[in-house]
Parts: sequence; structure tokens; C-alpha cells
Amino acid sequence: MYKIFTDFKEKVNFIDKFLLIFIVFQPFLLATSIFLADLFSSISGIILIYIFFKKKISFFRIIRKEIILMISFYLIILTSLLFTEYFKISFLASFFYFRYFLVSLSIFYLLKKYDFFITIFLYSLMFTILIVLIDALIQYHFGKNLFGYDWPGRVYEVSPNFKYITGFFNEEKKLGSYLVRFLPLMLAAIYWKEKRYNNFLGDCFLLFVGIIVYLASERTALFLYFIISASYLLINKNKLRVISCLVLVFGLLFYLQPELKDKYVKFTIKQIEGGYTINGKSNNSLPNDKTGIRYYSYEHENLVYTSVKIFQENYLFGSGVKTFYHECNNLKKGKLKELAQNNRKNKMMCSTHPHSSYFQILSDIGVFGLVVALYFLYYVVLNEIGNETKLYQ
Repeated sequence: MYKIFTDFKEKVNFIDKFLLIFIVFQPFLLATSIFLADLFSSISGIILIYIFFKKKISFFRIIRKEIILMISFYLIILTSLLFTEYFKISFLASFFYFRYFLVSLSIFYLLKKYDFFITIFLYSLMFTILIVLIDALIQYHFGKNLFGYDWPGRVYEVSPNFKYITGFFNEEKKLGSYLVRFLPLMLAAIYWKEKRYNNFLGDCFLLFVGIIVYLASERTALFLYFIISASYLLINKNKLRVISCLVLVFGLLFYLQPELKDKYVKFTIKQIEGGYTINGKSNNSLPNDKTGIRYYSYEHENLVYTSVKIFQENYLFGSGVKTFYHECNNLKKGKLKELAQNNRKNKMMCSTHPHSSYFQILSDIGVFGLVVALYFLYYVVLNEIGNETKLYQ
């Protein structure tokens, strides 16, 4: 630890010190203050732009293809902003979207320039995730977390007694989502630093994050968690230990938390089959006819259906970033007011977003945005397969 502080003091120049501090605090701020997280992101971006043009850092050339893809995606977002009917609503989210790219490039810059940055960033991630996990457990056992946030409420669709934890995020159901998005980054940092396939520290964090994700009652987050776990097993030599622990832990959770098990299994199956019950009574607002297997649920399928209808009206550049709700209401009141249902009895449903990243891209920024996003996904997966092949040769 002393060597890290010495290196930071002696090897990092004045500008880079500010950049490093702003980046290191990002994980914690994203859990505690979105305003400060956005502020630090913006400042980091400004610093990186200064470094890029002032010092002409040559090693950015090795990721020029990724940078071109990022710039292309951002230009499509700006073009969508020019054509949207909701300029004031979409402006902030669209114009300042570049800060996410610049934060990523800032991390890349620090990783390439300073060997000890990976250690500092790893400590930041571990400290933040550990605090989030402890806080969530406190809320689970005592009903309130470190900030005094109570249980956020009940989900009556599952059971009158059903509750879930949210930790630092108060009434927002983001705890599981937050953890599963930082988990692979932390596992990668642990592996990079330790250079070992069977790192015990990584195994422990994987298990404890899984417990909290399960207790947070976020099905998408739990699904992503199992994908991350499967990917982690590919580079872990002690697969039997990890699999055994996962089976044991989740088996106990299913046994000790039957209401959560019902939420993840029975409730999901009922939604996929086309309906569910509230307090044991049938929900008559949902179709009970045999329409086949649903996409996740009737409501989610309706949101996807709505995003497709919005796309059909704005197929090149979409309706604009964060305009899903407004465009949905506009179409329902306007020419699609009398829109006939399809053979699956779907109807337009307005929400803040369609609960699907790719359908949101499709409705918000159109076909060009979706093509770039899918190509970027293809590019990352292709490179990952290539790296895995080299690893096992």
C-alpha cells in the first residue's frame, strides 16, 4: 500500500492525478450520488480531451477501431436529436452521452500508462462492492440500511408478505443491476493483478454478490449473474469448487426463501404462459386465451410491441433518446389511436423505457444505431473468442 502512495506521489503528473482520483471514485459515487458521478465523469472527460490534444498520446491508436465505433454511435445519437420532436426532453441525455465514452478511454489511458493503477482501481471496486453488500445485509436483517432506508415495499403479485432489498438505492430497484455490472470488471481486475486462474478472492466475491442479487429480487440481474458466473468458470481451474459453492448457496436460498423462489420460478413461468394472479385472484386485465409462450410477460411483450411501432414511424433515427414515453402517448392519441391488436392481442403500453436495451436503441435512435450496437457486440464477442482460443492453445 505504501508503494502505491509513493508511486502516485512521484510518478503521476499533476493532471493525471486529478484524472486518476475522479476515475477511482466513480464506483462509489454511482452507488451514492448520481449527481456527483455525472460531475466527475464530465470533468474526467474534459481532462482526457486536454491530454489527448495537448500531449498527442500515441497508444490510443491501438484502439482506433473502437474509438471510431464510439464516435459513430455518438454521431447517430446527435443526428437523432436533430430530427426528434422532443428536442428539450432529449437534449441533455443525447448531447452529453459522450462522457461515458470518455470515462472508458480514461480508464484505458491510466491502465496503459501506470502499472499500479489496476491495483488502485481494484481496491476501489472491492471497497465499494463490500460496503454495498454489507449495507444490503444490514437492510435485510434489520429492515433499515446505513442511511436509514426502509424496506421499499411489497410486491403483491407474488405474495402479500413478499419484500425485496434495495440498499443504497432506496426506492429504486437497482441494487442487483449495479452489482452485476461491476462484478465482471472487478473479477477481471482481480485476475489481471493476481494472474491466477483459481483466485480465492474472486470466488468469494462471486458468491456473496450472488446472494445479494438473489435477495434483491431482480430477475434480469440474476440472469446476468449466472451468465457472468459461467464466463468466470471458463478461466477458473478450480471449477468444481466454484460450482459446488454456487449449488449449495442457491439451494439454501431457495429453501430458506420460498417467496423469492416463487418470484423467480413460478411467477416468471406464469408470466411467460400469459398471465399471473394477484393475492390469489386472477388478473382480468390480461388475456387468458391460448396465445402461445410470451416474451417474458404480457406487459414486457407489449412494451416491445410499442417500441416496434415507434420504430416503424421513425425507422432511420428513432424518436430520440429518452422519448419512449412521450412518443408512445403521442402515437396512441394520434394516428395509432385505433390501432388493431395483433394475433397475440398485444397493445401499445407506455412506460419510461421498453425494458429491453436493444429495442430501446431501435425506438430511440433507429436502425443505424442498432446496426452499430450489434456490430460492436459482434466485434467484442469475436475478439473474446479469439483470446480464449489463444489462451488454451
